[in-house]
Amino acid sequence: MIENRSKLNFVFCLASIVPLLWSPQENRRPSSMDKDDQLLAIGLLDVTRKPYLADPQGKRDSTEAIRRAVNDARDKGLVCFFPLGTYLISDTISCEQENYKLDTPRFVDGRMAYYWHKNHKIVMLGSTKGGKRPVLKLSRDAKGFDDPASPKIAVWIWARTWFGDGTGEQPNISFGHYFMGIDIDVRGHAGAIGLKHSGSQGCTLQDSTIHAEGAFSGLYNCPGQAAGTYNVEVIGGDYGFYADSQSRFPILVGCRFRNQVKAAIGYAKGGTQVPTLLVGCLFENSSGKVIDFTAAPRYAGVSMVDCVIRMSGGVLALTRKDENIFLENTYIRGAESIISGGRKIQPADEWTLVERFSSHTEEGVNLVNGRESSAQVAQWKTTESEPDYAAILARHWTRRPSFEDEGAVNVKSFGAKGDGASDDTRAFELAVSSHDKIFVPPGDYRLKGNLLLKNSTQIFSLSSFLTSIGGPRDSREEVAARGSDSFTLSTPDDPAASPGIWFLAVSGRINWRSGRGISMHARAPYRFSGNAGGKLHAIVAMGEPFVVEGTRRPLALYSLNVERVTQNPQAIVRNARNIRVYYFKVEAGTRNMGDTGGGDENVPGCVEDSENVRIYCMYGNVKGLSSDRAMLEVMNSSNVMVAQLKAFFPSVFAHVRETIGSETHSIPSSRICAMYLRDCQ
Repeated sequence: MIENRSKLNFVFCLASIVPLLWSPQENRRPSSMDKDDQLLAIGLLDVTRKPYLADPQGKRDSTEAIRRAVNDARDKGLVCFFPLGTYLISDTISCEQENYKLDTPRFVDGRMAYYWHKNHKIVMLGSTKGGKRPVLKLSRDAKGFDDPASPKIAVWIWARTWFGDGTGEQPNISFGHYFMGIDIDVRGHAGAIGLKHSGSQGCTLQDSTIHAEGAFSGLYNCPGQAAGTYNVEVIGGDYGFYADSQSRFPILVGCRFRNQVKAAIGYAKGGTQVPTLLVGCLFENSSGKVIDFTAAPRYAGVSMVDCVIRMSGGVLALTRKDENIFLENTYIRGAESIISGGRKIQPADEWTLVERFSSHTEEGVNLVNGRESSAQVAQWKTTESEPDYAAILARHWTRRPSFEDEGAVNVKSFGAKGDGASDDTRAFELAVSSHDKIFVPPGDYRLKGNLLLKNSTQIFSLSSFLTSIGGPRDSREEVAARGSDSFTLSTPDDPAASPGIWFLAVSGRINWRSGRGISMHARAPYRFSGNAGGKLHAIVAMGEPFVVEGTRRPLALYSLNVERVTQNPQAIVRNARNIRVYYFKVEAGTRNMGDTGGGDENVPGCVEDSENVRIYCMYGNVKGLSSDRAMLEVMNSSNVMVAQLKAFFPSVFAHVRETIGSETHSIPSSRICAMYLRDCQ
């Protein structure tokens, strides 16, 4: 639990924060009973408290109580909090990002928009006490969940559209919604879907087990671009993860899929325009396939990196025709082949380490050391040792800190106000100097100068859309224009340092210098220097270039999103080593939401004078680039690999252009880049 320095400080903290969370301008003040509620004081709306009274004992139906709590938390800028327990639901919990009708319609994405989204965020958070999670359980007599031909969703997080009559779903504007630390149980309902969350920038799904035995699927789509899905386990179901054309740049990290009946990964008829990336995932499946491409041919494909697959015969990916499939450092046991009709894996009853595998559709092509090739790449070997999945999981996922953790302290107990006006610099310095886990409740904290974290500091909040530290909350473009060094949050320049920055917006800049740190949904411009390394998740670079230069420590970037940058290139890795990018979503030539214009017709990505770089899935809305530019430039670099790269709007530009000395090689944007290799083993 949060440790306060004294009872007096706790009373001060409680009395001071409640008025800040409930804006007097909006006439949203809590009742006198709420003022004594410790959870409300730190930004949490408890679904079990009045007036909601959701039943954590699982005896009464809590559907309407949860619906009201989700909507009220969204509208009041709070987190919808679920204490431990089991909550019965009998209908869909619809968590809706609302819209409003525009007085003057706007021309957006080639269409006329009559509506715009409200900037209200849905954050659903479960208690972390006792090593368990709260459970949303679909009741036995729930109606409409028993027809697999017409599946129905138990929990649906979604955004109303800008277009038409404003009633449909539009996933690419579903921004900033969290579902974390809550399990779902839809067992025994043949048409039930546990969770649909087709989220875009700033969304996340984390730390959830979905029990789907006898149901249609655990997940239907998942958060993707500058977002991500982490540490989710699906047990049972016809499918573990099911995707349609609304699935946007889906990345699943450290997820487990067990005992699906039809396939762990399935696709709706009509397919999806982007690949699915699976990193550090585990598949234990007896259905005879892990991925099913047969509903309709020509999907964008699947990439699997550092995965473990245990099967009982059959093929890893069931295909009707050639598909875009990429594997690296993936262990397989029990599969007869990777794709239908493909090369046999011998012996199938032993572990095989797939070092690299790449197949592609007829539109695809490889560029290997300057030579174009359409050949399938298949490199694997038998290994006697069973893979250590716990070590693989730890490589990609780390448990997030919680305000309920032993030793966590509330920065307000050190005198921080978070009112958008007071100088809270000293309070943060005191907290960091004396404790490792610093919880920052929702608010706008003004800080100046440089706040230096310690080697093990974990600074965290509930949502980067509810909590900001640093200067005024300006747009990224405004921060970039005035110079974003008015406030800097710095990590120690130490290869062994492992600080964490979690779910915070930083108005200023993050100076990232630690070798083993973690950043998760920390919204800020970054500067990398010194011993910069570690794992950074859900980064949006908008308004200024994303630059990694001169680093040597292993640096992993998960769900990197770079767009609308008016400098060329938009993102660059220069004179750096040991870089991994797990999904690189880009936009160029879209700044004015029209065909071209706005000064962002720039090279989205560049690797220059660098070594040991991997990019897994690079896709995006790229249009209007001239013939002298490419979606990805690789210049005088070695040991570089890129898998599955494609622009939505091919034109005269190249997908990949490589320059080695005086030689230049390229893949045109009319061809899918299945795989690019330069000097890779």
